[in-house]
Amino acid sequence: MTNTSRLIGVDVDLVVAPSDEGWIEYLEYYNGFGAKVQFDQLPYDLSKVYPNVNDPMQYWRTLDYFQFWPIAGSVKALEQLSQYFGIVFVSRTNGSHSKSKYYWLNEHFPFMTEYVVVHNKGVLEKAFECMIDDRLSVLQGFPQHKRVLFETPYTQDADCGVQYSFSEWNEDVVKKICEMYLK
Repeated sequence: MTNTSRLIGVDVDLVVAPSDEGWIEYLEYYNGFGAKVQFDQLPYDLSKVYPNVNDPMQYWRTLDYFQFWPIAGSVKALEQLSQYFGIVFVSRTNGSHSKSKYYWLNEHFPFMTEYVVVHNKGVLEKAFECMIDDRLSVLQGFPQHKRVLFETPYTQDADCGVQYSFSEWNEDVVKKICEMYLK
């Protein structure tokens, strides 16, 4: 039985949905007949390395999440965590893809407790045992003991300490989160 009195916040993009893969393909295509741009470090705003794309954010406004499979291990790990915590997906959105995201989450994570769309995720800080996100700038809105970083290859736009970080979903992540937040 799910314990919804203890909630975990989970970001969607790049934490459970590999939406950046589609954006890279989109930008490469519209940058000039499929021309690939070479770079050493990836900024979160990939449009900076694809200067020839007229409207790089068009991708996000019309994104259909059903082109993606969840990030490896995320469904199993979050389903295991849902035995102890309510799983609340939290997203910041600026396009019409919010419905697509919700239906995608509902299909792949039917055990989720809720899906919340907010401008500032930090306003939910008191509701969660922890927040799992890939952006340190988002995690800054939470006390350090609630910050859980899902590591990505992108350069961070902020610097702050985190309680725990991981780069792939697996059994060890489930055990560690339970150890830290089921006290």
